[in-house]
Amino acid sequence: METAKADLKKIALICTEKEYAADLRKIQAPSSVLYEFLDEADDEYAATFDTLFLFSSDPDTLIKEQRARVKKVEWEGKQIVFIVPDDCMHKAKDMLREEMQGLISLEKFREHSEQAMEIICDHPFLLNPEVNYELAEEVKQRKERQQPISRFKLIPERVDVDLRKSELNILQLLLDGKSTPEMAEELYYSVKTVKRYVSNLIRGVGVSDRTGVVVHAIRNEWVDCERE
Repeated sequence: METAKADLKKIALICTEKEYAADLRKIQAPSSVLYEFLDEADDEYAATFDTLFLFSSDPDTLIKEQRARVKKVEWEGKQIVFIVPDDCMHKAKDMLREEMQGLISLEKFREHSEQAMEIICDHPFLLNPEVNYELAEEVKQRKERQQPISRFKLIPERVDVDLRKSELNILQLLLDGKSTPEMAEELYYSVKTVKRYVSNLIRGVGVSDRTGVVVHAIRNEWVDCERE
């Protein structure tokens, strides 16, 4: 029996803030771990645990304290999970840069403390679901931004200058990098007509040349970027 108990993972929940300690003291742990609640900062004793759930209502302080602990030899190899109030989760990306193995909101931890402890025992990382979705979306957007732009597609509804449909068509072709003869051929206009529309665009947008029209459209988000 003693051997089996010795094999259990030791988990500590640390909260030194009195206004939260009484509530967190009620947290339930699964029977598959050795659990203890600590309401005093004792890094030496905390180092005897395998996994540490650290609560703070101030993420900046939590990060600062964790950076100091990383330098302590006795904290090497420990699983560190940050717990912060739900309204502090917007700082999640900053916290995830630190030496830690998890991040969960106080609200989620209250509801799912046993599950959270079981997850960190069996997996290398624990992450609040909402943060997981946000990070996945950010990774997706970063990957998309790394892909080369194949085309700037004009979104007419975003154009805040009074332009005719024919002028919008010319603007799209300018964004596509078409020359005057190429635009004339594609739209079945004469070169003279295309030049007149381009002049109207330059005057309407208030720039000095056709390049200025394209730059203005991109800077003012009249376009969406289509990527390969």
